[in-house]
Amino acid sequence: MKNKNKELVKYFFQVMGDERFLTIMDKFSKKEGYGIEHVWCVFADDYEEWEEDYFGEEGIAFYFDYPAVQEDEEVILDYETLYEYLDEIVEFYLVRHPENKLEIDNYMKKIKLKYNIKHSRK
Repeated sequence: MKNKNKELVKYFFQVMGDERFLTIMDKFSKKEGYGIEHVWCVFADDYEEWEEDYFGEEGIAFYFDYPAVQEDEEVILDYETLYEYLDEIVEFYLVRHPENKLEIDNYMKKIKLKYNIKHSRK
C-alpha cells in the first residue's frame, strides 16, 4: 500500500508539472492544498468534523479522479510520510532544476517546522 501511495503522490507532481512545482511547495509550506481539474490535495484543517470528506485532525489527502486515473483514488498521509515523499520528489526535481535549490531548501525547512517533522534524512 505504501508504494502505491508513494507512486500516486509522485503522479500528482507529474500531473502538476515542473512549472507548478514551486507554487505547490509554497502552498504546502503554508498548509494550503492545491490542484487542477481531476487531481488535487487538501489538508485536514480544510474540513470540519461534520463534513463528509473529514479524515482527521492532521494530514493531507490527495485525490485522483477519472480520467486522470482508471478508478478514483484517494491517498491520506500523515505529515512525516508527506515529508519523506517530498524529500525524494524534490531530489528528482532538483536534477532538472538545480537553479531552484536554495528556494526548495527554504520550502523544505518551512515545511519541516510547520509540520513538526522530527525525523528526516537531512
